[in-house]
Amino acid sequence: MDKTAERKARLEGVERVLKLSQERIKIAMIIPKLLENAENLKSVFTNTCYEEILGPIEKMIHHLGTQTGRSKLPHDHTTMRIVDFFLVNYQIYRFFPRLMRNLEDRDRQVLAAFHFLVESAHVHLNRSSRSEITKERKLHAIYHQNVDIQKKILDIKASLAFQKVVGKWKTAAKGIYLMKVEDDLANKKWQNNVAIQNEIEKCNRTMRLYHKGSMDRQKELEEELNAAREAYEAMTKKNLQEEQDLRSEKNKLLLQLESLLKKYDSSLGEKMRANIAMEDQYLLAKKVLDDFMIQFRHEERIYRNIVVRREEEERRIQQEKLVVFMMNRAATMIQKYWRKWKKDQRKRNRRAAKGKGKKGK
Repeated sequence: MDKTAERKARLEGVERVLKLSQERIKIAMIIPKLLENAENLKSVFTNTCYEEILGPIEKMIHHLGTQTGRSKLPHDHTTMRIVDFFLVNYQIYRFFPRLMRNLEDRDRQVLAAFHFLVESAHVHLNRSSRSEITKERKLHAIYHQNVDIQKKILDIKASLAFQKVVGKWKTAAKGIYLMKVEDDLANKKWQNNVAIQNEIEKCNRTMRLYHKGSMDRQKELEEELNAAREAYEAMTKKNLQEEQDLRSEKNKLLLQLESLLKKYDSSLGEKMRANIAMEDQYLLAKKVLDDFMIQFRHEERIYRNIVVRREEEERRIQQEKLVVFMMNRAATMIQKYWRKWKKDQRKRNRRAAKGKGKKGK
C-alpha cells in the first residue's frame, strides 16, 4: 500500500509539473507583447497584488529609452526579475484574453503540441494492469462481433442475389406493361390533337370579335383625346395671363427689397467701424497676454524640473529598500525550510535505523 501511495504521489507530481509548465509557456508567449504596451499593463495591475512589478517595468523601459540604437531587452537583474515574476504568477495571462486569441500560428501549434503531451502523459501514467486486461477483453468481444457480422454479410449477399433474379422478372413484366401504356398514350395523343385543333378554331373566332371591339374603342378614345387637347389649350392661355400678372407683382416687390437693402448697408457700415475698433483693442490685450504666458511657461518649466528630480530620487530610494527587504525575507524563508528539511531527514534516518534493528533480531 505504501508503494502504491508513493507511486500515485509521484505520478500526481509529474502531472502537476507538466500542467504548471503548460501554464508558464502560455504566459511566456505573451510577455513581449505585455512589455510593448506598458500603459495597458499598468491600468490592469493597478490596485492588485501584481502592482509591485510596475516599478521594475517602468525602470527597464526608461533604461531602453536612454539607450539609443537598441530595441532588445537587456540581460540584467531587472529583466530576469520581471521574467521570473511573470513565470511565478503565470495566471496573469487570464487578464489578457485578447492577446491569447491573437497568438501566431507557430505559438498555437506549440500550445497544441504541449496540450497533447499533457493528455498523453495523463493517459499513460494512470493506466493499470486491470485496465489493460479490460481492453483486451473488449477487443476479444469485438473480434467475435466482427465474425458474426461477416456471417450476416454473406447471408445478405445471398439474399441480394435472389432479389436480383426476382428483380429481372419484375423488369420484364414492367416492360410488357409499358408497351401497353405507350399504345394507350398514342391513342389519347391523337384524340387530344383533334380537341386542340377545335379549340384553336374557337379562339380565332373569339380574337376576331375582340379586334373589332378594340377598333371601336380606339375611335372613342381619339374623340376624347381631341376634347382634352382643346381644354388644355384654353387652360394654357389662362395660366399665361396669370403669369404676367405675377411678374408685375414680383417687380414691385424687388423695388421694395432694393430700398431695404440700401438702408441695411448704411447701418452695417457703422457696425463694421465699431467692430474694427474693438478688434484693435482685442489685439493689444492679446499681445499683453502672450508676453505674460512666455514668462509663465519659463517659470513652470523650472518648477517641473525640480519636482521630477525629487520624485525620481524618492522612487530610487524606495526601490533599494524594497530589494533589501525581499532579499532578507527570501534568506529567512530558505533557512526556515532548510532547518525543517534537516529535521525531517533526521527523523526518517532514525526510523530507518529502528526498522533495520528489528529485522536483525
